[in-house]
Parts: sequence; structure tokens; C-alpha cells
Amino acid sequence: MSQSPSRYFLEVVRCGSIRVASARLNVAPSALSRQIQNLETELGVPLFERRPRGMALTAAGEVYARYAQAVALESERMRADLEELRGLRRGVIRIATVEGVVADSITSVIAAFRARHPGIRFNLVTLGTDHVVAAVRDNRVDIGVSFHAQPDAAVRFVRRFRDPLMALVHPDNPLATRRKVALRETLSMPIAVPESGFGIRRLIDEQCRRIGESLVPALETNSIEALRGFARSGAGVTFLPGNSFQRELRQGEVVAIPLADRVLNQCSMDFGVLAGRYLPTTISQFLAALDLEFGAARDGSKRQKAS
Repeated sequence: MSQSPSRYFLEVVRCGSIRVASARLNVAPSALSRQIQNLETELGVPLFERRPRGMALTAAGEVYARYAQAVALESERMRADLEELRGLRRGVIRIATVEGVVADSITSVIAAFRARHPGIRFNLVTLGTDHVVAAVRDNRVDIGVSFHAQPDAAVRFVRRFRDPLMALVHPDNPLATRRKVALRETLSMPIAVPESGFGIRRLIDEQCRRIGESLVPALETNSIEALRGFARSGAGVTFLPGNSFQRELRQGEVVAIPLADRVLNQCSMDFGVLAGRYLPTTISQFLAALDLEFGAARDGSKRQKAS
């Protein structure tokens, strides 16, 4: 299917570059540049400032961007309405999620949903929290699952589940017998943390600043699995929300210790969608399925703590 000029325009806006946008759209940079020039000629105003390092919107470009986004969303709503007339027979749900909830939660919900609606396909990517929110904001995904996301005017968080950070260690670690531990007490040990852009790292860095301590990680990574492995191996301590290590906890490979720092106990797992977007039935129903899964996991965790 050929792309509309507005679709080309919006992709250049998202990417900030003709070269990057052309790769994403699978069209030649010269063809994409020509489409943008034709659109500017038709409208009679420049939409972009051409800079050495990319493209920046002009004031007129910002006006047209709002219009083009509204048209794109309305077109999507029309297609969704037509799809609903046929029932949940086909379609694609695009999800960006933090890595920690993929293995035990997201994929199980996808499997159950596809058992009921085999025509629905999924595209799933794992990102850090800031990039999850950006993907929702840019309409590159339908649903973003992030950890303790920052407010964003373009993103509506439809549900937030409390998911405190925990200190994760090997059962032989000296901290393993503690009922609670403060972040300050762990800083003398080897620590593994996510890289910047992850909600976990942002919270830990903020708390270190509050208590006047410096964090010098033994391991900094973009892999949640690497963090779990660091704790499993006995190399030191890491910090993860409860949804991220249930398998290891059940198998006795790690011990999870609640953190005494109040701010680290007020974290959440957040489901976000593009603000102002009409959600097709497929996406609404999948969000409801996620809601049930995470709600059940939270209630089960509460029962486990009470027993």
C-alpha cells in the first residue's frame, strides 16, 4: 500500500532525519525528500528547517503536525470501527514493555488472548522505561508497559499497579536473612543496576542524591536478565520490582528483601496509551486481559506476604 504524504511527513517528524525515516519506511531518501518538498509546495510554506544534523519543524510544520496526527488517528479509528464489524478476527497489537515482565506475565497473556482470537498478531519489543513512553508518544506502539514512568502529556496511563523495588541477592549473601534493608546499607557491596533511561535506575540515582551517597556500580546493563543473573550468581546485589523475578524466587535461586527507603516502596508498573486516541476493541480487550493478569499477581503477592 502506498504511503500518504502526511504519513511520510509524520515519520520524518518522529525520526528527525530524512535518512532514518527513509530506512523505517523502506523508501529511497531522495524519494522521501521529494515527497516532503511536494507537500511544502502544495501548502505554500516550509514545514522543516534543514539542519546539518537533521530536520526541525518550523512554526508552520508544528501546525501541520497536529493536523496530520489528528487525521492519522481518525483514519485508525475508521479502520478499527470496520474491524469491529467483522469481530476480533484479525489485526496487530504493538507493545513496548520493560523487559522484566515479558517472561512471566506479558507472554502468558498474549498466549491466552491468541487462543481466543487466533487472527490477532502481536509485535513486542523490550525497552527501557523512557523509551517505552517515547514509543507510545510517537504512536509507534499501541500499549506501553513501563516501570514508574514520568508524567507525559501525550501519554495516558490507563492503569498503575504498585510494584516496590526489592533488593535481590543470592541465598548465601549476608543480607539474605534481613527482613528489611536500606539502600545506604547495600552501597558497600558490588551492585548491578540498569543503565540510564530505565525507571529503576532513575529511582536509585534520585535516592542516592537524597541520602548524599555515590553509586559506583560493579555492573551497568540494559538487560534485566543480566541483573537477575548477577544476583543468582552471588556476585552482589541488584534492585528489581517484584514482577521481575518471580521465577527465580519460586526456585529458591534468590532472596528478595524489602527496602526501607520509602520512595523506593512507592513505585508502579504503568500501562500507557496515546492520549486522545480512540482504542480499537482488540486493544481495549487486551488491556483488560493485562489488567486481570497483573491484578491477580498483585493479589497473590499480598496473600503470600500475609501467610
